Amino acid sequence: MTHYSRRRVLKMAGLVAIATTAGQLLPLPRLNAARPDAPLPGLDDFIQVSRLLTQQAMLNTTVAHALMLALSQTQKGFISGLAQLKTVLQSQPALLQQETLTFAAADAECEKLAKAILGGWYTGVVGKGNHALYVTYVNTLASELVSDKLVPPSFSYGQMGSWATQP
Repeated sequence: MTHYSRRRVLKMAGLVAIATTAGQLLPLPRLNAARPDAPLPGLDDFIQVSRLLTQQAMLNTTVAHALMLALSQTQKGFISGLAQLKTVLQSQPALLQQETLTFAAADAECEKLAKAILGGWYTGVVGKGNHALYVTYVNTLASELVSDKLVPPSFSYGQMGSWATQP
C-alpha cells in the first residue's frame, strides 16, 4: 500500500468515526416510517377511491397507508377532498370510463386530487419539487404492471458485469 493510499484510508476511517460519533451525540430528527398497523382515519375510503381510479382490485395496503400519509402532508384539505372525490366518482361512474380522466370544471379540485393519487400509485412519489415525498420504488403500480417482462431498474440478476455483454 502506498503512502497516498494509507493516508486516504485513514482519512476515510476518521470521517466514519466522526460521523458515527456525531450521529450519537447530536439530537438528529428521526424519520417516522409509516406503520401500517396503526389506525388511519379515512384509509378505507382512500383504498376504495384508489381502486376506482386505478381499476385495480388488489392494492398493497402498506403502500396505501404510506401514500395516504404523504398525500395528507402535501395536499391541503386532503381528507375533505377525498370525501368529495369519492362522492363524485360514485355519482358519476362514466368519469372512469373515459380514455383520459377529465372532470367537469366545477370538480377541478377533485381532478387535481385524483391525479395526485394516481401519480402516487404509479410513480411512488407524492408532491412536486422540494415538497415531493418519495414513498416507494419497486412497489409502484408502474413496476408491477411490467414485472412479468422487465426487471426493476437498478436490480441485477446475473453475475457482476453480465449486463455488459450483448445478448
